[in-house]
Amino acid sequence: MVTFLIFLCIFIALCGIGIVAKKIYKTERYRQGYTRYQAPKRSKSTSKISASEATREVDETVEVDEYEQQLFDDIAALFFQQKYVLDSQAAAEQLQADFLRKMPVNCKTQIRQLDLGEWSIYWNFYNQSLEYYLGRYGEFYTHVDRFGKEHKLEYKVQETAS
Repeated sequence: MVTFLIFLCIFIALCGIGIVAKKIYKTERYRQGYTRYQAPKRSKSTSKISASEATREVDETVEVDEYEQQLFDDIAALFFQQKYVLDSQAAAEQLQADFLRKMPVNCKTQIRQLDLGEWSIYWNFYNQSLEYYLGRYGEFYTHVDRFGKEHKLEYKVQETAS
């Protein structure tokens, strides 16, 4: 009888150990699945780059000529003087190409398609930018000049009551 009770206690202990091991395994699987969708944790130590790499990064500072910045601002002023009515993607691409030809060489541009038939053309040159936004409520022009000042112009659409 005593041996039976000892075997029963050992069996119950093994079952308990199995249940605990199973819970640990499930918790680890859940934790791995959960951390897969999170951003990686930042390390507390500083980045491990050598002094020569750090000076090389500092040497890559870009110097922009004053006349290129002035050129971008002048082209933005020309853009603000005219009212554009663009009704298709092809017309937007044509306008984008026309102004990109006039802008400085390092100028970048993109056309963004947004929800509800809205879209914008965006040009940028280092810290300067120019955006033409056509939305449901009108046309919006935004320009940030070389001094960091923002200029805006709006042509709002008058909605008619139906």
